[in-house]
Amino acid sequence: MARKKMYSFVEKRHSQRGFLSAILGVLSLVIFFVMVYLAFYYGGQGGAYLGAFGFTGAVLAFTGLVLGLVSFNERDTIYTFSKIGSILNGCVTAIWLIIILLGLS
Repeated sequence: MARKKMYSFVEKRHSQRGFLSAILGVLSLVIFFVMVYLAFYYGGQGGAYLGAFGFTGAVLAFTGLVLGLVSFNERDTIYTFSKIGSILNGCVTAIWLIIILLGLS
């Protein structure tokens, strides 16, 4: 038996929190690569400014992770950016956490 086509008149849009989560993930990843480059450029003697920017990148990644996970509660939205943002921010948060813990030891 042929499957009956179902029509939906609800316009689905991308989740705004998911989109913001993906942007924060990319921004945190860019900050990470810039900090790695500057740390090599200064020979590990970057000082407090590089540490502050690095901590800012970690906070952005954690905030993006929370936004990405919260965005799954929105109804009638497309979750593509929510999935991308959550996965990206989860990976970047783990990287930042490892870097911070290595720096403390």
